[in-house]
Amino acid sequence: MLGNKFYPSDNNPETDPLLILFGFVGSNERVMNKYRECWKGFNIFLFTPPCDMTIYLMRVGCRKFNKELNKYFKNNPNASKIIYIHGLSIGASFVSGFLKQLELYKNGKFCYILPYIKGIVMDSGLVLTHNDAITGFKSAIRAQIGTFGNVIQHVVPMFKPFIKYFCKHDVPYLFKNNYHFLVIYSPCDQYFPGASENLITRLNDTDRISNNNDRIIVEKKFYSKHIEHLKSNKTEYIDSIINFINITNK
Repeated sequence: MLGNKFYPSDNNPETDPLLILFGFVGSNERVMNKYRECWKGFNIFLFTPPCDMTIYLMRVGCRKFNKELNKYFKNNPNASKIIYIHGLSIGASFVSGFLKQLELYKNGKFCYILPYIKGIVMDSGLVLTHNDAITGFKSAIRAQIGTFGNVIQHVVPMFKPFIKYFCKHDVPYLFKNNYHFLVIYSPCDQYFPGASENLITRLNDTDRISNNNDRIIVEKKFYSKHIEHLKSNKTEYIDSIINFINITNK
């Protein structure tokens, strides 16, 4: 299990931009190195949830991580004020909790970091409704644990109140502050079908209601399995990230 790690840039770590990478459950060093390679020239903070159900502990995890992030900027006054976020599968669900804690912790002690965020990449993740979340968690548990997962999947509905709270009180922080998005997904995602499309729809609806024309939303569709888009479409995947950086870092 990777937990929280920091990887300095190979170029100029004192002044290079920062990526915050939210890994997926079951991430290992070899797999996450492939995602790190997509962000050459970036310092990288890696945050990996230990299991699916820790989504309910994200407030604690994100608060601890945000303290590390605050320390990074306080100890490095010359650090670049450019941040990108990349959320993978269940790790994408931690992005909204991360943003919420940045804004609210100790009356906004960390909110100075929010304007540094240039863009958010979501890959195969984030559900907006509790029903989609429960369906996804059940599928993930069955896939990860096998036969025993068929038994313990039945306890997932016990967490419904926590999931509903997350969808109502944490998810809305994604739609604040006019963040730009690159949404990478597959229409045949077996864990969270339709979740990414719903995210794009909600982003567009939010901008339409507020008459906002400034947000950049890039949709990248693949037909590979859940969280296998980089593995199956490496060149196109990396190019989509590079293009997203080019159009948002201005």
